[in-house]
Amino acid sequence: MIWHNLKSKSFFSAYILVILMLVVAVVTGQKDVLFPEIAGMAMGVMVFSVPNWIKKPVHLWLSPTLAAFMGTSLNVLSLTPLLKIWLGFVIIVILMHIFRVNFGPTIPAGLLPIFLGLHDYVFAISTGIFTFVIMLAAFKVRNPEKLPNGPANFRKKTDTIIIGIVLCLWIWLAFTTRLEVLVVPPVFALIFEIFHSEKFPWKLIPSRLAVLTITAILSVGVYHMLDGSIIWVGVINVLITLFLCNFFKTPVPVAFGVSLMPLIYPAWGSWGFPIGVFITTGFLMCISAAYRQFRN
Repeated sequence: MIWHNLKSKSFFSAYILVILMLVVAVVTGQKDVLFPEIAGMAMGVMVFSVPNWIKKPVHLWLSPTLAAFMGTSLNVLSLTPLLKIWLGFVIIVILMHIFRVNFGPTIPAGLLPIFLGLHDYVFAISTGIFTFVIMLAAFKVRNPEKLPNGPANFRKKTDTIIIGIVLCLWIWLAFTTRLEVLVVPPVFALIFEIFHSEKFPWKLIPSRLAVLTITAILSVGVYHMLDGSIIWVGVINVLITLFLCNFFKTPVPVAFGVSLMPLIYPAWGSWGFPIGVFITTGFLMCISAAYRQFRN
C-alpha cells in the first residue's frame, strides 16, 4: 500500500506542493510562509480524497484564506493573546455555520496567526496561494457520482456550541498552565470534524492516537537530528507520516500538519510536543466518542 502511494501521481503532486512551500520559506527567509495544514490538505485531497473536503472545492480555498486574513487582522486589537484566540475561534465557527462550511482546517488557519502573533499578511497570502492550488486539485479529482447524493445533514447548533466551549476551555488550560504544547491546531480541526460525525466509536481512537503521537515523536526527532533544516525536516517528516498512516491503515490527513509543526514554533520542536499531542488528542477524542455514544 505504501509503495502504491509513493508511485502514484496524486502523492507526487501533493508532495511537490509541500516541498514548494518549504523551498519558498527558505528562499525568501520567511518562515511565516509555512502553514503546516497545507500538507494535510494536500494529502487529504489528492491522496486520500476525503469526501467532505472535495464535495465543495471552493471552500478549500476561501475558508482557510479568509480565516487567515481575519486571524492576522485581529492582532491589531489591544487584547491578550487568549482573548484574541477565543474571539477568532468564535468568529470562525459562526461563519462556518452561516456559510455551511464542513472544512475543519479553517480553524487552524485562523488561529495560527493569532497564536504566533503575526502582524503582516505573509502567512495569509501564502495560505491563499497554496489553498488555491489545492482547490484546483480538488476540482480535478472530484467525481460527483461517488459523492453522497441528496441533501447532507449539516452540523447541529448544540453540537457546535458544546465542542466550541470544550476547545475554548482547552486553549484556556494551555495558556493558564503555560503549556503551549497543548495547543495543537491540526488536532483541533480533527476533533471539530469527528465531534459532528454521525458515529465515532471508541475503537477508532487507538489507531488515530497512535498515528498522531508517533508522528509527533519522530517529527521532533528528525527536527533535532537535522538541526532544524526546514526543507529536509519537512521532506522526511511527510514520508514518515505517510508510512504511519499506511502501517496503521488509518488515513489521518491532519497528521501531516502535525509533522511540520516543529518547524514554526519553539515549543512544538521540544520533546514536550509529543506529550502534548498525546494528551490533547486522547482527551478530546474520548470526549467526542463519549458524546456521540450519548447522543446515539
